[in-house]
Amino acid sequence: MLTQRKADFIMIIAVLFWGLSYVLTRYGLFDLPVFNFMAIRMALGFIIAALLCMKSFSKINKETLFAGAVIGLFLFLTLTGTNYGLLRTSISNTVFLISLTAVFVPIFSTIIYRKLPDKKILIGTLGAAIGIALLTLTGISGFGFGDVLCILAAAAYAIHIILTKKFVGNKKIDALNLGIAQLGFAALYAGIGTFLFEDPIIPQDETVWFAIFFLAIFSIAFGCVAQIVVQKYTSASRIGLIFALEPIFGAIFAFIVYGEVLLPLQIVGAAFVFFSVIWIELDTTELKKLKMKKRSGV
Repeated sequence: MLTQRKADFIMIIAVLFWGLSYVLTRYGLFDLPVFNFMAIRMALGFIIAALLCMKSFSKINKETLFAGAVIGLFLFLTLTGTNYGLLRTSISNTVFLISLTAVFVPIFSTIIYRKLPDKKILIGTLGAAIGIALLTLTGISGFGFGDVLCILAAAAYAIHIILTKKFVGNKKIDALNLGIAQLGFAALYAGIGTFLFEDPIIPQDETVWFAIFFLAIFSIAFGCVAQIVVQKYTSASRIGLIFALEPIFGAIFAFIVYGEVLLPLQIVGAAFVFFSVIWIELDTTELKKLKMKKRSGV
């Protein structure tokens, strides 16, 4: 069984892969239409995850399938907004705006459940919001339709996170199977979009296939499934806050691949986000105990 700290660490690794995914996705979208690209990578991710977990996935029940169809829809909407946004704005704009998920999760959770997150999460969310504001307001060059799509994608993913937390709390729903099922449904929705709005094509470029397989394995099969599994052991607010690390990872990879450099205020914003996540991971109770021991000479 995972501890909350291990669950959070796994989520951080998943977010790292998602930060890298923007660079690879932009490359893939040069050769393929949006739904076509999504359908291929999601289908491959689903197949890989299902084969690796065949023993568990073969026992999937109708409750898990229904939940998978629901959160798969919001995953599909998130990727649709993100991918179309990438075509209409910069990678930096996209990754910064998608990170608004970290702010949307506690806001939506408060509205839905009529209950404020605990003080530690509130402080962390405030710090992340300040950081994202510094990253976004100083990093966005112009504001257009692509940026609006990214904000809508962030809202869709926040709803995905909240619904996932609700579903994994159901004893009839297996978290691992739910994570795999959502990929299959997202691939199905993208496939329908491909045949309705695009002319389906098969990529010919080997580099595009590399991007597709990398995304399918690490961003989809690992990242998306891992998020569902770990949400059984941590809160939606913590997941949303860890998601705020994505613009930092995205900016690092954008610098490595495209030479994009953060402005001074963006670096300050990145520091706010980073230390906000560190704050929620710190066990303040244990720290207080250690201080008391030192004072008492134990």
